[in-house]
Amino acid sequence: MNQVPKSIMLTPGPTPLPPSVYEKMAEPILHHRTQEFGRLFSGVLSALKSVFRTKNSVLMVTCSGTGSMESAVANLLSPGDLSLVHSTGAFGDRFLHIHKAYGLDPAFLSEEWGRAADGDKLRAALRSRTGVKAVFLQHTDTSTGVVNDLRALAAIIREESDALVVVDSISGLGAEELETDAWGLDIVLSASQKGLMAPPGLAYMAVSERAWKACEAAKLPRFYFDWRAMRKSLPNLETPFTPAVGLVAAQAEALRLILAEGMEGVWRRTAELAAFTRAEVQKLGLRLFARDAADILTAAWLPEGMDGKKLLKEILEEDRISIAGGQEKLAGRIVRIAHMGHIRKPDVEAGLRALARRLKAPA
Repeated sequence: MNQVPKSIMLTPGPTPLPPSVYEKMAEPILHHRTQEFGRLFSGVLSALKSVFRTKNSVLMVTCSGTGSMESAVANLLSPGDLSLVHSTGAFGDRFLHIHKAYGLDPAFLSEEWGRAADGDKLRAALRSRTGVKAVFLQHTDTSTGVVNDLRALAAIIREESDALVVVDSISGLGAEELETDAWGLDIVLSASQKGLMAPPGLAYMAVSERAWKACEAAKLPRFYFDWRAMRKSLPNLETPFTPAVGLVAAQAEALRLILAEGMEGVWRRTAELAAFTRAEVQKLGLRLFARDAADILTAAWLPEGMDGKKLLKEILEEDRISIAGGQEKLAGRIVRIAHMGHIRKPDVEAGLRALARRLKAPA
């Protein structure tokens, strides 16, 4: 059998998997209603609490990260409720689209792409509205490479309202500093395929007691994403519906590696690789895109007139290196180099060399 040539992924999800995670996925599959799977499932939820830095309930559902976002809207709100979405990129905008799909009309704040959420703008929006039930924020946004100051934003929300603090940390968890309980975050959403070093297909929700009260009162329709059913299943160490059993085994191994390194160690390693990547990208003559840059990903402008889609297609086909391009209005105009999860310095160096060979003289 011909061996498949090694490829390198520098995309912000999915991200590469550690070898031992691949090995776990090759083991015989378990039935999801057995004690053996129950122990595996319980162990993953316990480990996730350590990663989320929370004592709150953590739920698991088989879906993409977007499913966790939809589940938050469906489980926290009722028709006619006022909520607020503060967007810093394409994935913040996704919260708005989910609200509208459920017939809701949230207040909407939007920042220039590349800029973090403005706390003064958020404070003014809360002061001008009464009865806001929940504020939807992002931890990081991979479309722009931005990180938000969640500690400061959550404090503002607490000072100005009784709204729940709902955070999309799908790309941030397991890479950027996050303190769910210490920062007063009511709901934190995440998924398996980015900083948590497992394949796509599992989503997670850390839910505070305040949020559970809202969940019990919420009137929006829900079935598969009903958090109440998920919570009811926890004492039996199972999920309401068939989970992605092989992915749970993979996630268990990835979490073992993460916690063996320690969250502070993971955050430090990610920050160091981010600093290296930003410095090297600028040496290539590229301007950084994000003013408030996250450690998970480096976004940079391509030279004026360069076809970014063609550039990245060549790098993928000729060097077998996947680098992300821009999304929506930034398509073909920026590159996004991820450095989260199992991505390591030699991988980034290979990507930078491939990029350097194809760049024109700095503009």
